[in-house]
Amino acid sequence: MTRFRQLSAGFTLLEVLVAFVMLAAVLGVILRINAQVLEGTHRASERQLALMLAQSQLDRVLANAELEPGQLRGDLTIPGYRWELDVSPLQAAEQVPDAERLRVTPYQIDLHVYWAEQQHLVLSTLRLGRSL
Repeated sequence: MTRFRQLSAGFTLLEVLVAFVMLAAVLGVILRINAQVLEGTHRASERQLALMLAQSQLDRVLANAELEPGQLRGDLTIPGYRWELDVSPLQAAEQVPDAERLRVTPYQIDLHVYWAEQQHLVLSTLRLGRSL
């Protein structure tokens, strides 16, 4: 009877190794999930920053009373972020009632913000400008 107690008093080396392997596998999965969550949060943060910068730049452009067709580009205040602006007469301008009588031209304004590799965001709006 004493001999049976001595044999069952602890875990075998194999049981301990299996427990460590299972623990390592679970920790590996948890760390991988944590890394994916952090990467997703970082991407969302970059996109939110790009959206705020784009809205700010678009507000600056729209504060200018005179809209002219063309393209502009430049760097934003945060390093690594740049913008491009396209101002073009609206293709469906003939559908705007009384545009000729009021001497206004509808413009489509597209502001592109680029950052990192192959990341970009586009804000588009329509505004009325004076006819040329």
